[in-house]
Amino acid sequence: MTKKPDPVHAFPTRAPSLSTSVPTTHTADDELVRQWIAAAISCALIRDIQDDEGVEATVQGIQGALGYGHSHEEAMQSLESALFDWVSVKLSKSDKDIPQMGGIELIQS
Repeated sequence: MTKKPDPVHAFPTRAPSLSTSVPTTHTADDELVRQWIAAAISCALIRDIQDDEGVEATVQGIQGALGYGHSHEEAMQSLESALFDWVSVKLSKSDKDIPQMGGIELIQS
Protein backbone atom coordinates (compact mmCIF):
# COMPACT_ATOMS: atom_id res chain seq x y z
CA MET A 1 0.00 0.00 0.00
CA THR A 2 1.42 3.38 -1.03
CA LYS A 3 1.58 6.03 1.67
CA LYS A 4 0.12 9.39 0.63
CA PRO A 5 2.49 12.36 1.01
CA ASP A 6 1.90 14.93 3.71
CA PRO A 7 -0.71 17.36 2.31
CA VAL A 8 1.13 20.45 3.58
CA HIS A 9 4.27 21.49 1.73
CA ALA A 10 6.48 24.46 2.39
CA PHE A 11 7.23 26.40 -0.76
CA PRO A 12 10.93 26.39 -1.66
CA THR A 13 12.78 29.20 0.06
CA ARG A 14 14.68 30.31 -3.02
CA ALA A 15 13.94 33.87 -4.04
CA PRO A 16 11.00 33.52 -6.42
CA SER A 17 10.62 35.65 -9.49
CA LEU A 18 7.30 37.41 -9.36
CA SER A 19 4.99 36.64 -12.21
CA THR A 20 3.37 39.20 -14.43
CA SER A 21 0.27 39.21 -12.21
CA VAL A 22 1.99 41.76 -9.97
CA PRO A 23 2.25 45.11 -11.76
CA THR A 24 5.69 46.35 -12.71
CA THR A 25 6.85 48.94 -10.26
CA HIS A 26 8.59 52.25 -10.83
CA THR A 27 9.18 53.83 -7.42
CA ALA A 28 11.32 52.79 -4.49
CA ASP A 29 8.19 52.19 -2.39
CA ASP A 30 6.67 49.99 -5.10
CA GLU A 31 9.93 48.06 -5.35
CA LEU A 32 9.91 47.53 -1.59
CA VAL A 33 6.35 46.14 -1.85
CA ARG A 34 7.48 43.75 -4.60
CA GLN A 35 10.37 42.60 -2.41
CA TRP A 36 7.98 42.13 0.52
CA ILE A 37 5.66 40.02 -1.66
CA ALA A 38 8.60 37.91 -2.86
CA ALA A 39 9.66 37.36 0.77
CA ALA A 40 6.10 36.42 1.74
CA ILE A 41 5.85 33.98 -1.19
CA SER A 42 9.06 32.31 -0.05
CA CYS A 43 7.31 31.51 3.26
CA ALA A 44 4.17 30.11 1.64
CA LEU A 45 2.59 26.88 2.76
CA ILE A 46 0.83 24.74 0.19
CA ARG A 47 -1.89 22.33 1.20
CA ASP A 48 -3.60 19.78 -1.00
CA ILE A 49 -7.37 19.99 -0.58
CA GLN A 50 -8.57 16.40 -0.35
CA ASP A 51 -12.25 16.72 -1.33
CA ASP A 52 -11.74 19.38 -3.97
CA GLU A 53 -8.57 18.00 -5.59
CA GLY A 54 -7.28 21.56 -5.56
CA VAL A 55 -4.34 23.23 -3.91
CA GLU A 56 -4.40 26.07 -1.37
CA ALA A 57 -1.49 28.42 -0.65
CA THR A 58 -1.23 30.65 2.41
CA VAL A 59 1.35 32.63 4.36
CA GLN A 60 1.34 32.34 8.14
CA GLY A 61 0.58 35.69 9.77
CA ILE A 62 -1.32 37.05 6.79
CA GLN A 63 -5.02 36.44 7.21
CA GLY A 64 -7.18 37.13 4.21
CA ALA A 65 -4.65 36.38 1.49
CA LEU A 66 -5.26 32.94 0.04
CA GLY A 67 -4.23 31.36 -3.23
CA TYR A 68 -6.10 28.52 -4.87
CA GLY A 69 -5.52 26.47 -7.98
CA HIS A 70 -5.53 23.02 -9.51
CA SER A 71 -1.74 22.84 -9.26
CA HIS A 72 0.94 24.21 -6.96
CA GLU A 73 1.92 26.72 -9.63
CA GLU A 74 -1.66 28.01 -10.03
CA ALA A 75 -2.07 28.29 -6.26
CA MET A 76 1.18 30.24 -5.94
CA GLN A 77 0.23 32.63 -8.76
CA SER A 78 -3.15 33.14 -7.12
CA LEU A 79 -1.48 33.76 -3.74
CA GLU A 80 0.90 36.28 -5.29
CA SER A 81 -2.00 38.25 -6.71
CA ALA A 82 -3.90 38.02 -3.40
CA LEU A 83 -0.86 39.27 -1.48
CA PHE A 84 -0.53 42.25 -3.82
CA ASP A 85 -4.20 43.13 -3.34
CA TRP A 86 -4.00 42.52 0.43
CA VAL A 87 -0.96 44.71 1.00
CA SER A 88 -2.25 47.42 -1.36
CA VAL A 89 -5.48 47.72 0.65
CA LYS A 90 -3.57 47.69 3.96
CA LEU A 91 -1.22 50.43 2.77
CA SER A 92 -4.05 52.56 1.33
CA LYS A 93 -5.80 52.45 4.71
CA SER A 94 -2.55 53.13 6.59
CA ASP A 95 -3.08 49.92 8.55
CA LYS A 96 -0.27 49.17 10.96
CA ASP A 97 -0.67 45.38 11.07
CA ILE A 98 1.41 44.43 8.03
CA PRO A 99 3.92 41.84 9.24
CA GLN A 100 7.62 42.00 8.46
CA MET A 101 8.63 39.57 5.70
CA GLY A 102 12.22 38.62 5.04
CA GLY A 103 13.46 41.55 7.10
CA ILE A 104 11.33 43.99 5.09
CA GLU A 105 9.15 46.39 7.07
CA LEU A 106 6.51 48.26 5.09
CA ILE A 107 5.21 50.20 8.09
CA GLN A 108 7.54 52.70 9.69
CA SER A 109 7.00 53.25 13.43
